Amino acid sequence: MNKVKEINRPSFRLVRDGEHYDYHSKILHIISPLLAKEYKMEEQRLIYERLFKKEDDAYSRNRGFEETKDIQTANKKRDEFFVFIKRTIENMRFHPDATIKAYWEELYEGLEPYKNAHRANALENTALVFSFIEEMNQEKYQDILKKLDLLLVIDKLKEANNKCNQLYGERLNEKQKRNKEDKMRKIRPLVDDAFFELIKFINAIYLVSFQISKEEQVIQEIGELINQVNVCTKSLQDSIVKRRQEVKRIK
Repeated sequence: MNKVKEINRPSFRLVRDGEHYDYHSKILHIISPLLAKEYKMEEQRLIYERLFKKEDDAYSRNRGFEETKDIQTANKKRDEFFVFIKRTIENMRFHPDATIKAYWEELYEGLEPYKNAHRANALENTALVFSFIEEMNQEKYQDILKKLDLLLVIDKLKEANNKCNQLYGERLNEKQKRNKEDKMRKIRPLVDDAFFELIKFINAIYLVSFQISKEEQVIQEIGELINQVNVCTKSLQDSIVKRRQEVKRIK
């Protein structure tokens, strides 16, 4: 007998601000407005999205931030690597060889949520590129990147993005940092609660469809959504475990 699926409820206690921001950004991409409308959960998603926009403001939009010449140079270099990768993937999706084309199509799926990173403000740009690199670090993409000889340019992008992040960190003064941290401490629990309300609704839809109405289309569609959210949650949890192991190793 098949097991009833459900979205696992993660703990955000050890999650860093960047990881928290990235996780909820991905979830909102998975649970699209169209899907929310189809399953009558627009209100729950709207509350979640509005709260996340406040987190986005706290995390990404430090309006007191001013770019120095060093930051502008580093940002330009980072964007050159990113745009090169982006345009290469987009163009090579039309490769005449079906096998090679399939590789590029899969890379494009991984790129799609982050493809406009270079158009975002400086700090959000960095966060999105970090997320893109993390996406490309998945085993399925690593095999493809190796076959297509793209591992080196991804490493160059990571190096350039790390440089930007370092310079931004040095530029932001302590007052700005404290202000951002205070805002994040207040908004994060509200975003999490809205997320938990939304997933309760989704789990209920799946349970009723699976056990009572037996609607195959709903079971398949919501079941796939549940799988995608749980993959994001596992990735988040794996990052925390890896970080803690690294800390122990250093000690």
